[in-house]
Amino acid sequence: MAGLRTLVDSDGDNSAQACKTSNGRLYGVEVSNPNSADAYLQLFDLATGSVTVGTTTPKLSFLVPAGNGTIDGAYDDYWTDGIEFNVAITYACTTGVATSGDPTTGLIVNMMYR
Repeated sequence: MAGLRTLVDSDGDNSAQACKTSNGRLYGVEVSNPNSADAYLQLFDLATGSVTVGTTTPKLSFLVPAGNGTIDGAYDDYWTDGIEFNVAITYACTTGVATSGDPTTGLIVNMMYR
């Protein structure tokens, strides 16, 4: 899709990070997990300062399967119409669906948004 902006985070962890600091649409994510335990990409429709990871309910939470020691686990998804975020696009990578556990090694996060 033409006109998309991208974000690359080579050390996605359990702190709230800004993908976009204002309203927007998320069109795709690609996440790589080098850890031997499953991880989760949590997405919030809030500014980073309004997110307490592990307490604030995410808008979406995606499982990123564990790697096997040779190949990283991965989660990839794309949405033609995008997912609307009314306030901001904020994310965190954790060891649970809506927890604050920090993955041992940071995840590689790629996002395509507008």
